[in-house]
Amino acid sequence: MDNRKRLVLKTIVDHYIKTGQPVSSQTLLEDYGLTVSSATIRNDMKYLEQKGLIQKAYSSAGRVPTELGYRFFVDWLVELSELNRRDQHAIIESYRFQRQEIEELLRQTAFLLANMSGYAGFVLSPRLEETQLESIVFVKLDVENVLVVIVSELGIIEHCMIRSPLSPEELQEIGTLLNGRLRGHRLDEVRDEALRFAEGDGWYDSTLRNAFVLLKETLERRLQRRLHVEGVFNLLPRLLGEGLLLEDALEVFTLLGDADRSSLYLESLSSPQVKVNIGSENEASELHPCSLVLMGYGFSGVLGLLGPVRMDYSKAFSITSYIGNRLRTILTLSHRANILTLTREASGQ
Repeated sequence: MDNRKRLVLKTIVDHYIKTGQPVSSQTLLEDYGLTVSSATIRNDMKYLEQKGLIQKAYSSAGRVPTELGYRFFVDWLVELSELNRRDQHAIIESYRFQRQEIEELLRQTAFLLANMSGYAGFVLSPRLEETQLESIVFVKLDVENVLVVIVSELGIIEHCMIRSPLSPEELQEIGTLLNGRLRGHRLDEVRDEALRFAEGDGWYDSTLRNAFVLLKETLERRLQRRLHVEGVFNLLPRLLGEGLLLEDALEVFTLLGDADRSSLYLESLSSPQVKVNIGSENEASELHPCSLVLMGYGFSGVLGLLGPVRMDYSKAFSITSYIGNRLRTILTLSHRANILTLTREASGQ
């Protein structure tokens, strides 16, 4: 395809994404100032239609992109740009005061994706079983209560209260024992080790046994993957506005509500770079009216946007890439300062 036809296709897709209106040769000449004749534009549009890149709209004589046209546009024509400084600053500020508990962080990320794009934002949690235990911290709060903080290399995965009469020194000794035995192990190995100790007959006292029970129960719960979705009410009117029937639109949300199926599908698409699935390229038939823009952020975690096929791909690329790389960076930083802050807050220091 020569450069002029590429320009015609790009202009048609850009116009349709922006306005939702079919594009005529007259629109291309009058609104975009293409310096060729009307006959040349019509011939180029006929060529693009024969190649399956555009098609006649039902409601007018204009043309609209096909899925193949969107794919060519995304692969070859879309103009990618960095997120503007204002949006970058808003994202940085949103994360600045975010206490780095993983699930809270992922929920915030899904909200950011949805809020900045106007589409549905999603974040599939990492495979925590593949991460290593960094530390278990015990903080004596008062005579009876102890704060327990469990931290993986990605950050805090749980903090909760247990009752124990043990002194701070005894708790520190227990923490030293557990960390010496379990630090650096994968969390699935830690879970199995905790199960063995919790169900065994050992020398350890009830507090230590309770610590193992807590660790086992916490990891069994936290190692279940979670799909955080925000902006569902952004997506519904957009799908209906594209002519999708309500029952078909609701099937999209039914799929999103099936966390197991959605998680497996999204993980299968994971890539370190931004990736786009358009319409029927999605294996899940419920997503054929939609496009996915997504990327992996480490440990098999995936985030991205779900919108109609008539999506602003340039904007979606920029938002997904910036937030995905930001999250990846956050999860690879040291979380010791966050642990210290959390324990100080809890103990009132």
